Amino acid sequence: MTGQANLHRPPLLGREEELRVIEQSLTDSSVVGILINGDAGMGKTRLAREIHRRRGGQETWLRADRVLSATPFGVFAMIVDLDDPVGLPKRVLEALAGGAQTPTVFVDNAHHLDARSLRLLTQLASDGTIRIVAMTRHSAVRNSWPFAELVDEQAMAQMTLDPLTAEDLRNAVEYSFGGIAAQAVLDIFDFHSGCNPGKLFELLAYCKRKNRLLLRNGVVILDGLDTDFDSRARDFARIDLEQYSDEERTALELVVMAGEIEIELMLSLGLGAAADRLVDLGDLRIVSDTSRAYVAREHHASETIRVSIPIGRSRKWYDIVRDYPDSPSERSQMLRTEWALGCGIDLDQREIIAAAMTAIESAEWHRALRIMADVPTSSLSAAELFELAYLYCNVGQVELGLDLLAHCLHKACCPGLVVTAAVVWGNRQTTHRSVALEATDFIAALDRMAGYESECCSGGTCATHFAERTQAAKWYAADSLSADAAKSLLQTIRSVVGSGSQHDQESLSRRPDGDLLRRHALDDSLPDMYRMAAGLVCGSFELERGRPGKAVEMLTLVKRELRSLGMENMILGMLDARTQMERGDLAAARRSLQAPRTNDIAQLAARSGAGDIMQAEILLREGQIESSLRFARAGVEALDYWNQSTALAAALGLAQYVATLNGESQMAAEFDVRFVRLVRPSFQMEYRRASVYALIARRLRNSDSEAERELNQMLADAEREEVFGIAAQIRYLLFRHFGEADSESMCRLAASGEGQEFRFLGAVGAALRERDAASLLQIAEEQRSSAPDVAARCVQLAKDRLKHRGSVPSTIVSSELPVELTEREREICGLIVKGRSNAEIAEQLGAAVRTVEGHAYRLYRKLGITRRHQVAEAFARLNIDVAGRTMQKTDSS
Repeated sequence: MTGQANLHRPPLLGREEELRVIEQSLTDSSVVGILINGDAGMGKTRLAREIHRRRGGQETWLRADRVLSATPFGVFAMIVDLDDPVGLPKRVLEALAGGAQTPTVFVDNAHHLDARSLRLLTQLASDGTIRIVAMTRHSAVRNSWPFAELVDEQAMAQMTLDPLTAEDLRNAVEYSFGGIAAQAVLDIFDFHSGCNPGKLFELLAYCKRKNRLLLRNGVVILDGLDTDFDSRARDFARIDLEQYSDEERTALELVVMAGEIEIELMLSLGLGAAADRLVDLGDLRIVSDTSRAYVAREHHASETIRVSIPIGRSRKWYDIVRDYPDSPSERSQMLRTEWALGCGIDLDQREIIAAAMTAIESAEWHRALRIMADVPTSSLSAAELFELAYLYCNVGQVELGLDLLAHCLHKACCPGLVVTAAVVWGNRQTTHRSVALEATDFIAALDRMAGYESECCSGGTCATHFAERTQAAKWYAADSLSADAAKSLLQTIRSVVGSGSQHDQESLSRRPDGDLLRRHALDDSLPDMYRMAAGLVCGSFELERGRPGKAVEMLTLVKRELRSLGMENMILGMLDARTQMERGDLAAARRSLQAPRTNDIAQLAARSGAGDIMQAEILLREGQIESSLRFARAGVEALDYWNQSTALAAALGLAQYVATLNGESQMAAEFDVRFVRLVRPSFQMEYRRASVYALIARRLRNSDSEAERELNQMLADAEREEVFGIAAQIRYLLFRHFGEADSESMCRLAASGEGQEFRFLGAVGAALRERDAASLLQIAEEQRSSAPDVAARCVQLAKDRLKHRGSVPSTIVSSELPVELTEREREICGLIVKGRSNAEIAEQLGAAVRTVEGHAYRLYRKLGITRRHQVAEAFARLNIDVAGRTMQKTDSS
């Protein structure tokens, strides 16, 4: 992290309402104070300290602890002499009162109060002699509460502190590190802290010390390295475990370490009752597959349990579990293997590899790497080498992954595996070249095996009997796929990888045959990973054509076949969200971004960028431009850091467009430079859509005639080649930002596709063609919240296009959209009308030029204009007073 990072805790993050309730309890005559309950680290003491400070900081503060809990009146040891028992209660009362009529006493860690201290404080509160603010931690075992009788009688208020909200979590991370938080950062802190403020800030402090978070262009992202939190951070998890009895803690540890423990084994160890208690608390659950067994809920304490059990005790429990004749699940076997390795127990190498393969399939990438740490790659079959290569590519170590992929090709004896490896290589080679792996290596591998295909393992799989268990074997197994047929598939992969990014040099027609890819995606005889990749590309093509319904068919096929949580799932989430957006269901689009649950830090980080960028587009559709820019920036930096160039073009195109809408011209230009630099003969998902955004943004910022020419050429090419989705996007944005409207073309295009943009173009085109003012106003009303600039433009069209009728309908005059301008926007408007430049306005107002640009562009959107010279006309049209109070103040200055 850079020196900009600020790791001071924000003041009582998200607890304003709680502070108000506590203060109210001390002025409410119906109660004698308040009991504040919450887990360790939830902020009970901080809240009370703030109230104590606000009240002058002189009132008595008592702190109970374990040591003094066995001493009568022990909590008062700091204010009276406990050695003299004579008149002790009276002396305590005098010390507490301090001359105040009804003093407030603050009692921290009230759950450690000894019985006599608790009884005295309760009596004094009941008599109205004192008020109490007590902080206590709930115990899952004892279910006991200090001051319980006062609470039961409603003589004492009670408050339970809940975890922080998602917004509070984001504010805490961004406050601490001074940047925009990528979604993966929030996900990992959510899991490991449970949104507990104390745990959260310990983890933030740890990540700062260990540089686990990176600040890239103002965005905080994860480095993807495994996080082994320090002892202070783990203290919170240990405190949580203190609430359990010894038997309950042992039962929980056993299940966490072993993955699952059969009920009979737990009973034989005398831990059945303890385990059932944990089931009641939700920490364990009972599953019934082949037999009834306890399994644990993975949460922030799970890894602490795994690393903190003493080695001797751990080995003892492992021996018991290993010798019990059960049939554990694959996941349980994986966890037991890791457990054995941690205890220093020798295992068969095939057993270790099997556990690593299970971890990969479960998207527990770092666990897989830990398990495989001491296994030499020379011991791996071709299928296992592929798995490891794919894993390294997914965790961002692409060079190592491609090197292992080359070793995989040298061992492969199945054409399907070569094709599958080529799919992974094709997704990654756009930014990385490996000395050990080039396109010709795949052909060479097929040539090598052409002579002995008949000797290949049964069913087209290769290497050892174990290979049939791997995910890779399922991916590349293809009945009777010959080397020649595999070469044909390689040529298709190369045509996809080499298309899509050169729209300025090539026509839109230069793309792989979509019908061929569709046939491949539906062909059960081809390798699964190839079929899934073909299905994803087809889904993207269908969206470009304006057929989200067809895209759904392809993506449904991919979902049915896809079992990996790697690159393919990231692209699937993007396309699935895009499809739902085009159909107008933004809620479904958000749901599609909810990837399968995993807490692996690398997996979270790897999927973060795609989720962020699609969240940005959803917010853009909702008209939340500033929030959209935050997510777009996070998406770009996460995708770039993780070398996910397949999706980076889409991110950069959207980001510069949203930055332009926010008036962040310099930021947009920087994104544009990166976008242009990315252009090369390689496959980039949704590149054409991104190019449209980029060209619109350039034209908005610079009145770029070259961008205008390119947009018109793209529009003509798209309509001629029936890529109607791209054509609809261009026509919509040209109307929105530049007022370009061809009613006949809009209506014709609307009939050629499905989705929001097509419906909008059809409605506006028909209204313009029929000179239907009422319909234009209805469209304006529908667009008010999400696109006020579009709404204002529709209102203006309703007036301007219909004036020749002799008069403007009264419905138009009465339906002007209200434009609410801030004081600063009015002030800037007045200066624009006077002909001042942004630099001159910034100097006069004492603001940054970029700030003025942002205000100006948001102002343009509200007014439904795109140029400075249109401001005065818009003010007159909308009856906005430019000579108001703020203008007079500016003139006088």
